[in-house]
Amino acid sequence: MIFAEQHFHGVKHWVQRIFPVAVLSFLVSACGGSGGGGGDGSVSGVGMPTSTSDTGSAPVSMTLSPGGSSRTVNTNCPFSQALGAARNDGLRIEQVRWLQTVSLDPNQPDTRLAGGKTVKLRVDLLSNITRAAPAIRSVRVYDPATSTCTSYSLSGPNTIPKSISMDSLSNAFVATLPADKIKPGMGVSIVFDDSTGRSAGEADSTFRYFLPSVAPAQTETVRIIPLTILGITASVSNANLAAVLTRLHPISSVNVMTSSALPITSISLSNLLSSGVASIASMTSVLDEVDNYCAQLNGSQRTSRTAPKCIAFFPDTITFRPSSGSGQVVGLAYVGGISMIAQQVLNTDDNTITSPYASRHWMNYRALTLAHEYGHLLNMDHASCGGATGLDPRLYSDGRLNGGGGWDEVRDAYFSSTRLDANNQPQFADLMSYCGKEWASDRGYLAELNYRSASSDVSARIEDAPQQWIKISINGGVWQARPVAFAPATLKLSNLDVVVSSEQEPVVVPLYSAVLSDMPEQAQGPYYVNLGSLQVTQLQIRKAGSIVNTWSASTGFKN
Repeated sequence: MIFAEQHFHGVKHWVQRIFPVAVLSFLVSACGGSGGGGGDGSVSGVGMPTSTSDTGSAPVSMTLSPGGSSRTVNTNCPFSQALGAARNDGLRIEQVRWLQTVSLDPNQPDTRLAGGKTVKLRVDLLSNITRAAPAIRSVRVYDPATSTCTSYSLSGPNTIPKSISMDSLSNAFVATLPADKIKPGMGVSIVFDDSTGRSAGEADSTFRYFLPSVAPAQTETVRIIPLTILGITASVSNANLAAVLTRLHPISSVNVMTSSALPITSISLSNLLSSGVASIASMTSVLDEVDNYCAQLNGSQRTSRTAPKCIAFFPDTITFRPSSGSGQVVGLAYVGGISMIAQQVLNTDDNTITSPYASRHWMNYRALTLAHEYGHLLNMDHASCGGATGLDPRLYSDGRLNGGGGWDEVRDAYFSSTRLDANNQPQFADLMSYCGKEWASDRGYLAELNYRSASSDVSARIEDAPQQWIKISINGGVWQARPVAFAPATLKLSNLDVVVSSEQEPVVVPLYSAVLSDMPEQAQGPYYVNLGSLQVTQLQIRKAGSIVNTWSASTGFKN
């Protein structure tokens, strides 16, 4: 991420996605009923809403009251609507959006909600004429765990607008759906109603019923590790760190554990570039030390996807600088890994910023760095804006939000990326970019959600496959190899290979690497090789056919 002072992040480039995910979708057939049926209370047929702009809701049946003065819409939380003469006012639900960090369109088949995470519901109700808001405007949420329904009032304007204003919620109807109500199997009924009634066709346009796809709630376990470098230990405040992650990622809660300080041995006064300034190579070595320590703390784990993540903070007394230029590298992480490092974060918000449309971001850049690097741990690479490399093709091609919006639950602040700045340029860019005011995009949010909540059957197939991972890296000019439980979920083929000696004939297998995409490839690795079920006796690492190091299994792959 490039800041005014030329700060940027380095990350690992993705090539191989180890964990495929299943994308779940919800029903998108039309809602509403024709209003037909006799006075015996029979069920009417299913009809199309008169508004076609936003009709992605689940099918329902309807039951007319005797005499036809009202009808019951038979969702899992049934509700009634008054029927009468046509009003000819064009009252209609034009669009519905789930606001959960990002703005999600329920009509899109890949839309999913993160379970256990608050949703602000936006409903845009329009009319062709100036008229008062309907007396009844509510949301009913079905809880599959208790088979109960809870009603929430939709607050909004007293006079119905004739058009949508995307950059604000002031002309929309909104309700906050609590985190404990967002779960798989939920149902959401939205209804507007006048006591005087309207025709059945008109009434069809004033309700929606959704069965949203909801991923199970994801709780992240995070280890906070202060780093001691040259005798100085980073200051760490756990306050609001968890909130940074839940604000910007599809995470419901964070279990924070603070570890004892980790003394860094790979940086010494002798290898500093200048006073307090270290190289990128030194930074990658620090990350490797953190990763080894993280694996030690975690013990037996099966995948990087579900293993506790380690966030290590380095003190302000150290600056990491690329080989050219005067910028700083303020964060580093393995894509799909378990370890990241960042400058110490003591404050998360700029409380002088009261509007998301201000010229500066309302969150401090170090907090955004933390969120950005954690996005890498959730298997995301960069968005194409601000000179970032190692681009993730799942994100928008311009690295921005494609007109989408965002909602910061902590500050209850909504924004739309359609709002331009004073220079008529987009204000907002993807959290994984190096541009402007960063926030999660809907594409990035859903990609992270799919990664973190990968279906158990897919995960089981992968995790049960034979795995015997060896991590190989260079520290202090010395090759090191050690068994690890797993590799990062994203790896890249390196220019090295490994000759594996076993009870069978020697075989040559490729060596994969976690590569820093913003800088020249670092020769110290780390590299990974999966030996599967082989009974290994010896490993020989090669470059261009020449052996550069040998390890024996009898010594535990120690030099």
